[in-house]
Amino acid sequence: MTGFGITHNPGRGTFRRLQVLRAWCLTPHMRRVVLSGPELAGFAFYRQGLGPYVKLLVPPANFKDPGWPRFDAAGAIEGPVAERPVVRTYTVRDFDEALQELTIDFVLHGDDGPASRWAIRAEPGDSIALLERGFSQPHGVDRYLFIGDHTALPAIAQSLESLPDDSKGQAVICLHDAADKQPLRAPPGLSLTWLIDEGPIGFAAVMQAVQQPLTAQGEHIFLWVGAEASLARSLRAYAKNELGLPRDQHSILNYWRQGFAEGAFERSG
Repeated sequence: MTGFGITHNPGRGTFRRLQVLRAWCLTPHMRRVVLSGPELAGFAFYRQGLGPYVKLLVPPANFKDPGWPRFDAAGAIEGPVAERPVVRTYTVRDFDEALQELTIDFVLHGDDGPASRWAIRAEPGDSIALLERGFSQPHGVDRYLFIGDHTALPAIAQSLESLPDDSKGQAVICLHDAADKQPLRAPPGLSLTWLIDEGPIGFAAVMQAVQQPLTAQGEHIFLWVGAEASLARSLRAYAKNELGLPRDQHSILNYWRQGFAEGAFERSG
């Protein structure tokens, strides 16, 4: 594909029931879960896309085999509320088509969220399901800038691994604990910057870490952001009002919002 632009694929809503093969902690606050099952056959993994994602249907607490609910004509989950799974968006960290193994990395924050609670306790044989979704893929990019916090680390890691070897740019990753840093594989021309602070890392600190201007004559820059809603909002306003970046040069996502569960706020780009 020639020229500059971005391809969005919202994906399909294919429902797949899976089981845990194995699970372990990568860092103190990140747990890797490998899933498999006969229904993974035909799963479409867009390795060249940025942060290909799925919707996970996480079983309720204390349900080892929840018995998957019915869906009504509009696609909404039916059944008793206490037995319904919760839906959360996650990056596909990797997919081994030959082994039919799908890898998801979960940020751990105790029992405060249903996905974290499930991942902490995940063991071989546990059930979960997914609705297959999609990806975005920019093309004709001269330089990338990735900005994200701990929740976006799986998406950034997967994206860096998928970029062409001659890609250039920078990834700025914000963490509260240096122990959660991971070795990442990136093209030689793409630098990694880790910002570590126990408190919130805001817009000013992030912009100070950016090594090159976000505008350059004749250069196509792509800005990808996955962060808490207030930082994402500030970066979205900056991209639009200060930089004048067109829509096909950025993807800025509200990964979470302080004090809200997913579904209670808009996860927009």
